[in-house]
Amino acid sequence: MERPVTRSLLATFIEYAATDRVTAVEWHRFVVQHYQDEHMENARRECARILGGPKRPIPKAELERLYSIADSLRARQGK
Repeated sequence: MERPVTRSLLATFIEYAATDRVTAVEWHRFVVQHYQDEHMENARRECARILGGPKRPIPKAELERLYSIADSLRARQGK
């Protein structure tokens, strides 16, 4: 049985995805599904926008944005 996706778990996924270390199964689990939590849903959408296109080097500003999203999710954990 899979663990529920928490803000912290989504943040970890985003960090791994930023360095191209996720599988198609993980991508589907974290990015294709939608979240009731508004902050998680916004993070999911932005992550998909940045990473969802063709494989390409990610500009530094977009990498920093992904890490910022992950930090924000962790800061809101449990709220």
